[in-house]
Amino acid sequence: MQPFYLAKNSSGYYKVCFVNTETGKVINTKSTHTKNKFEANMIASSWVTKGAPEKRTSPSRAFNLQQADSSSIDLNSVAQRLTREEASLLIDLLNKRFNFVSSTDCLNTIPNNSVNLVPNVQSANAEKVSDSTKPIFLIETLSNFWNFENSEYVKKRIARGYDIKQRNCKEKLGIVKRYWAKYFDADRTVQSLTSRELDDFLMYLRTEKKLSADTVNKTMTAGNMAFEFLIKEGLITSNPLTSVERFKVNAKKRGIPTETEMKKLMELNWDWTDSVNKLAFKVAALFGLRAGEISGLQVCDIDANADLLYIRHSWNDTDKLKDTKNGDDRIIPIEHGVALELLMNARRNPDYSDTSFVFWSPKVAGQPMWPSSFEDDFYLAMQKIGISEEQRKERNIVFHSLRHYCATQIAQRASLEIAMKILGHRTEEMTRLYSEHETQMKLNNAKEVLAQGWNVLIAA
Repeated sequence: MQPFYLAKNSSGYYKVCFVNTETGKVINTKSTHTKNKFEANMIASSWVTKGAPEKRTSPSRAFNLQQADSSSIDLNSVAQRLTREEASLLIDLLNKRFNFVSSTDCLNTIPNNSVNLVPNVQSANAEKVSDSTKPIFLIETLSNFWNFENSEYVKKRIARGYDIKQRNCKEKLGIVKRYWAKYFDADRTVQSLTSRELDDFLMYLRTEKKLSADTVNKTMTAGNMAFEFLIKEGLITSNPLTSVERFKVNAKKRGIPTETEMKKLMELNWDWTDSVNKLAFKVAALFGLRAGEISGLQVCDIDANADLLYIRHSWNDTDKLKDTKNGDDRIIPIEHGVALELLMNARRNPDYSDTSFVFWSPKVAGQPMWPSSFEDDFYLAMQKIGISEEQRKERNIVFHSLRHYCATQIAQRASLEIAMKILGHRTEEMTRLYSEHETQMKLNNAKEVLAQGWNVLIAA
């Protein structure tokens, strides 16, 4: 690995951070007094060739262990510069703080030309400390951590029974390649990172790259989870992202079509889709299924005799057929006519069976239609009833809005507990979030209340 890397200070000037090539830790820093990265690299290379500039610190300051940051001290370099008297002083200071062996006993066993500070610890602990001093390359580590096939983290989580989505790993791996790898050099080590530098990195993504707060937070998460895993594995001792503040996300409230618009969509002849995507639209709007859950529906999930629908799976293009979003199955009542429509569509499949998909793909045998297909045709249908693409985006209406519409309708007619059961939410707060939309029924109720108040006034 390179013996140095460049980093910007708060004024925008490049500083050279000299690194111990064995441990990956920073041993010294010096400003190049230039904002040109090429010039800074030339200066740093010259310093490496002629000898890195170092400041000689007085013993009283260098060995004040209660004030110094141990992560910035190159102990091997310090030991090589110590005189025998300085070593004796250091041992006494260490003994007072950590209850090590006395300086006299140590010095009697130390050759005159070297210093060997040996704490009274077990060999197992010593081995663990040794592991934590090995250089851990940042980009290589993050890339391996989010590689679904090879990640030790993923393997251990799956072995413990947790459901790790390949799609999530793919997203985070993309973030590592797009942002982390383009900002940090390949030979940067995790041990050399500082909270200040990571904060500068995230601020750069937000202010200069103009990424959304949500995307910057996801970038932070991609690193944070990996660092926490390294701590659990005993490979590093602290997480440099712990003290870095996340960005506030002002999420735009999800919009839903009005009841009038929903009636128009229901009456519309979706002839361009052979009515398949209109059926998906109805399932989402009437029963609150997510797009992935609609794709994951199989013939065995429909009980047309009892008019019940079993929601057991979800589908996406990366993970394929997986558990539902929160891992919980649910059973919901379904209108008999819709149940028959679902079965009728499933039977059109040349490979029809109990486990074949209801919304089967005519292009890829054994696969369902992808959720994006439902979304695309829903947007086209909205245009056909007079809602332009610009208006739809401004109102923040997406296919998932149909689930919000369903939640709102249920909440007006049933208890919160029933709404939670149908939608598959684990908390009341989530159901309230989905159902807090204005509807015609709410407006009519409000109108009636206001009219009563008006009648009281005019009667007086």
